[in-house]
Amino acid sequence: MYKPVPFTKILDKTTSSCRKHHSADEYAMTDQPSPALQVIVLGSGGGPQESNVTAFLVRSLEQDWRKGSLVAVDAGVHLSVITRLIAEATPCPPPPPPFTLDSGPFAGLRLPHSTAAANAAHVTRALVDTYLVTHPHLDHIAGFVINTAGLPGTRPKKLAALPSTIHALKTHIFNNVIWPNLSDENNGAGLLTYLRLVEGGSPALGDGDAKGYLEVCDGLQVKTWSVSHGHCLERHSHRGSTASNPSTRYGSHDASSHPGPPPRRDTYNPPPLQPMSRTHSLANNNQAAGLLGASSPRQSGACETERVCVYDSSAYFIQEQTTRREILIFGDVEPDSISLSPRNLHIWQEAAPKIAAGSLAAIFIECSYDDAQSNDRLYGHLKPVFVVEELSVLAAEVQLARTLRALESRKRKRGSLSEHGRERRQHSTPRKSALLVAEDPVSPKSLRPRVQTTEVVMRTGDGIGTPHLATPTEELSLHDADIGPMTLPPAATSAPRPLQGLKVVIIHVKETLADGPERGDVILEQLQEHEEEAQLGCEFIISKSGQSFYL
Repeated sequence: MYKPVPFTKILDKTTSSCRKHHSADEYAMTDQPSPALQVIVLGSGGGPQESNVTAFLVRSLEQDWRKGSLVAVDAGVHLSVITRLIAEATPCPPPPPPFTLDSGPFAGLRLPHSTAAANAAHVTRALVDTYLVTHPHLDHIAGFVINTAGLPGTRPKKLAALPSTIHALKTHIFNNVIWPNLSDENNGAGLLTYLRLVEGGSPALGDGDAKGYLEVCDGLQVKTWSVSHGHCLERHSHRGSTASNPSTRYGSHDASSHPGPPPRRDTYNPPPLQPMSRTHSLANNNQAAGLLGASSPRQSGACETERVCVYDSSAYFIQEQTTRREILIFGDVEPDSISLSPRNLHIWQEAAPKIAAGSLAAIFIECSYDDAQSNDRLYGHLKPVFVVEELSVLAAEVQLARTLRALESRKRKRGSLSEHGRERRQHSTPRKSALLVAEDPVSPKSLRPRVQTTEVVMRTGDGIGTPHLATPTEELSLHDADIGPMTLPPAATSAPRPLQGLKVVIIHVKETLADGPERGDVILEQLQEHEEEAQLGCEFIISKSGQSFYL
């Protein structure tokens, strides 16, 4: 069996050598635990080159290359890139089949055919079991749509997504107009089956660290959250809709009830590293959406309301079942600070305890433009200043999660010591026991340390905000976080860089198709400058097609 280099190794698609920004030694982190996941980057770009748009393969290393062991996350490109990567790694002349690749992202894979095309078809047909789709835009689905018709197997492919994404695919893609109905619904061909995911995870599935996760193939389970990806460029009417009614356009979120001009930032001002709330930012955004989506009676007298719809996208937590190692992969996403429907905070609250526990190894997040792109032309995407702004929110949540973990650890330790003390008192004389009780009249529980309730707000112009409590690693009652003065445990105060060791892989970079520096290089430089100012501690990596990450 092929043994990957621990922790992360990145291979270049054209030279089969390490990328120019980082050497292999930088990613061979032997002090880290053995990797549990592999992520293969099929497509890293966001256009306009159609040959390199968003697509990934993920597998559990424990499953080796077994049938159905691969999950695809988006598939803007798919079969063509798998073919190219296998061809680049195949010896010349190729050995008689079957043979095993010893290099490239598919190293260790035993191939049954002679040609790269036939072997790529084998990978797609036999190994890829499920496709996780973040949203239904063409640059995230084109490869899957085209490939599915030409590669029938013995069982349908699973297309997993939020219900709004599946509805959009059913209605606008697999509708016998744009493309045949290849699904097993509405008398379709049965080549694919829809798997509708529950946002935030199903409460009836899993327990502990796997609570809410759904198994999508052997060794991998997922949980998904929706995020916002810009708003419709056109304003359109929803007959009879009100501020409380959802949008009638599937794949979008009606933001008409959200408020005002949202804060627009073109330079990075690092917020204080304390837990933040987007509530006030949301209040401002609600006013803006209210202005944009104000009701406008038509000349005919019909009372119709124009509303601004926010595109839905999603983010996936992908967990390896045995080790509970995880990665987080975003679809297209915009920053909360300028969104008409900010939804990123709950993802950071979900991710923070995992980072504090050391189980979340990497975040794959888009950064489509560099900082020169004006905010009004981001079209629901991120640029470096906003990536670091969002990661600063995550950093604050991680600090809170570490504080809560330290408190829980102290509480368990104190409880253990108290139990030991009770056992000693039970074996002492009655007089001794009475003295001990008199000297220790208060139970350890009543001496619970009190957590200082620092205001956890997103600072805005008028300084108003609303505090919130981040999702803890374990269930924590409000009684366990009582209000009052407290000295934070050393573990919570001695970490100057809360995201130290976290890999942030940048995806969906849009090429400029112009002379001069590559946009990815510019983005990386700007991210590093912002990170140095914010002191987050994370490492940024610009993804390239053909890279392989062992995490």
